[in-house]
Amino acid sequence: MKQYRDSVGHTFLYWLAIAGLLALGAVLFVQFGLFALFWEQDTSRLSLVILGGLVVASAHAGYRSWQIDKECESARHLASSGTVQSGNDTSSIAQNYQHAVARALANGRNSADLVNLGTDLQQQVRAGHASGWFVADLMIKLGLLGTVIGFIFMLNSVAQMETTDLNAAKLMLTQMSGGMRIALFTTLAGLSSGLILGVQYQLLDRAADRLFGLIVAAVDTQDFRESKTTPDANP
Repeated sequence: MKQYRDSVGHTFLYWLAIAGLLALGAVLFVQFGLFALFWEQDTSRLSLVILGGLVVASAHAGYRSWQIDKECESARHLASSGTVQSGNDTSSIAQNYQHAVARALANGRNSADLVNLGTDLQQQVRAGHASGWFVADLMIKLGLLGTVIGFIFMLNSVAQMETTDLNAAKLMLTQMSGGMRIALFTTLAGLSSGLILGVQYQLLDRAADRLFGLIVAAVDTQDFRESKTTPDANP
């Protein structure tokens, strides 16, 4: 079990590696004038909204990875000593699950009847980033929305053309190219942001699964025979 415990608790380090690559990409993005290009060419500003959402969601993923590592530390301490590490005012998920199992066994329930507690534990370890995949999917859909907006601009320029004059045709092509730029830039921003967020939330999902297994393994190794005669001090 020690080998398994040593394989968890490094989620925040992995996220820092991803964040470092994103920071490098952001520097290059600005250095090569791509940000200015997005600002000038995308008049809808939707691509900048998508990129701003990527920054906020990535920061939340980093905070969540740090929380998962703290929960892993509590679970490891629970597995080694039978108690959760003190010094934190808020109880950890491992501590809550330990108390719930102790109360259930003290009330005469069998270990096979604790399926609902396991289901609740699984929801708790994922609760902090449960909406992450929705946000990643939202980024892609915003990009597709920008595509539709760009095509609307293109069709509107064609509908407004009333003559076959050469100058009017040039103006129409200019307006069509503006709509095409909106469509391409927003699609690029949406797909890129969705993929980047997908990588981060996949990392969190895998970390949450490992945390779930660690907590269950830690609690299953404990002896709750005393809890049947001495109920938990935190009812």
